[in-house]
Amino acid sequence: SLHSVAAEEINFRQCPGEVKCAFSDVSITPCPEAAEGRACTVYAGSNVTISFDFTPAFSSNELTADVYWTQPAIDLPFIGMDPAACKYTACPVTKDTKQNYSYDLNIKKSYPARQYDVKWKLVGENDNECCMILQINVSKKKRRT
Repeated sequence: SLHSVAAEEINFRQCPGEVKCAFSDVSITPCPEAAEGRACTVYAGSNVTISFDFTPAFSSNELTADVYWTQPAIDLPFIGMDPAACKYTACPVTKDTKQNYSYDLNIKKSYPARQYDVKWKLVGENDNECCMILQINVSKKKRRT
């Protein structure tokens, strides 16, 4: 029999001033912490899948993904992200039509271990964009001996 894997839905927040998109079913896999409402712990040197549904209040032929570590003073670009969002969701996007974006994110070994606010933007034409912020904890994996 088939077992459906419950999506590990996480807490997220819209970016300040976000009016162009509605987000739902935001998940990170694997993330056992999600069930307790805690930020996901991801291990340096591993991959996680980030998936979400979004409903844009605009149409656009192209989408670019801009992902940042966001801090009060500065947003630092997330190294190694593929900006070609249309590889990970259907383009063109259509106003008021819900669709899914799913991306396999590589957590590089060089990332310092700490909690991060990750700002995820999908940018369309005419400066229309979808934007949300989610939290992850980067941990250095303990190796078994």
